Amino acid sequence: MKVKIKIWLEGENGVAFAEGRRLLLEAVGRLGSLNAAAKELGMSYRAAWGKIKATEKVLGTKLLKVTTGGKGGGGAELTADAKKLVANFNKYRDRLNAIAEKEFKRIFGK
Repeated sequence: MKVKIKIWLEGENGVAFAEGRRLLLEAVGRLGSLNAAAKELGMSYRAAWGKIKATEKVLGTKLLKVTTGGKGGGGAELTADAKKLVANFNKYRDRLNAIAEKEFKRIFGK
């Protein structure tokens, strides 16, 4: 057996950040496009944009620097706040997973 934990951060108005939003931001950072990130994750652009806007509203900060299309095409990049959020979430998740695994072994045995 193996222990699994699920982590999400909530604000007063609902979910602020969770695994799906982390994956979305990481994909935007890697691909330079919210549309490409949404496609990679099998979601619509509208759903992806809605999740980003909801998180921005709860956290009170911008997560993406967006440029609209045109001659050179549009794109998106993570703000410094978004990069910090993803890094801190990953650090927190990894630490909690380590603690959960240790406690699982202690309580349930190997």
